[in-house]
Amino acid sequence: MHFPFFSPGRDSLIFVLLLMNFSKFLVGPFSLKIYGLGVALAFFIGAFAFYRAIRSEKLSQEFFVHHFWRWVVAGLILGRIFSLFVYLEPHSPYGWVQFFAFWEGEIHWIGVALGFFGFALWDLREHKELPAKWFDQGMLPLLASLMLTDIFAFITGNQYGIETTLPWGVQYETFGVDILSPVHPVTLYAFILHLWFFFFFRRRQNAWKALPGKLFLRTMIALMVINFSLQFLRADHSVLLGEFFHIEQLFVFIFILIFLVLEHRLKRS
Repeated sequence: MHFPFFSPGRDSLIFVLLLMNFSKFLVGPFSLKIYGLGVALAFFIGAFAFYRAIRSEKLSQEFFVHHFWRWVVAGLILGRIFSLFVYLEPHSPYGWVQFFAFWEGEIHWIGVALGFFGFALWDLREHKELPAKWFDQGMLPLLASLMLTDIFAFITGNQYGIETTLPWGVQYETFGVDILSPVHPVTLYAFILHLWFFFFFRRRQNAWKALPGKLFLRTMIALMVINFSLQFLRADHSVLLGEFFHIEQLFVFIFILIFLVLEHRLKRS
C-alpha cells in the first residue's frame, strides 16, 4: 500500500513497510488474517472499556461477568451465518469447518449486532435489568473499538473504495484488493467520523443520563448513517442491488428507520 503523492527514498523504512502485504500470514496449514486479529484486539479493548463503564455506573459487575460472554457468542454465531451468505465460498477446501473460522475476520457486522443486542435485550429484561442503561455504557467503547478496526481495515485493505484521482487516494499492493489504481481510503473517512462522534457524544454523555437510551439510539443512528453513506464509495466484496446500491444499505436503511422511531417514542415518553 502506498500514497501516490508520497515518494520517499527506496531505503526508507516507511516505504518498505507500506509496500508489505499486511493482509495475512501463515501458521502451519492455517492462514491468519491480520484484519481478523485486529478485530479480536479491538473487541477485547472494547469489552474491557465496557466493563469499566459498567463499574463506574454502579451496574452489576457480576451480571456482566456471567452474561456478557453469552451476548458475544450469540453475535459471533449470527454474524458468521450472515457472513456465509454474503461472502460464501462454496468450494472452500475446509468445507463446513469454515463456519468456525472466526480468526479470519469473516463475520458480518449486521449479524453480530442483531445477535449481540437482541440476546442482550432478552437477557437483561429476563433478569429485571434496564437495557437502556447498559446499552448507553457500551456506546463509547464501541466507537473506540470501531476506530481501531478502521485502522486495521485501512492497513490491510480489507475494506477499500472505488477508484479516485483525488490526491489522498491510496494504492494497495496486496492480494485482497482487486483495484491496482488509487482508491478512496474509505476506512480513513470512517475513522475520522467515528473519532468526531466519539468526542461529540462523550461531551454529552452526562447530560443525557436523565434519559436512558438516548446515547444508544443517537450513536446507532450516527453509525448507520456513516455506513450507509460510505457504501457508495466502497468497492470491496459486497452484493449489489441494481447499479448503485449495496445489499447492506437495505439493512442499514431499515435499521435507521427503526432507531428513528424508537428515539421518537423515547422523546414522547
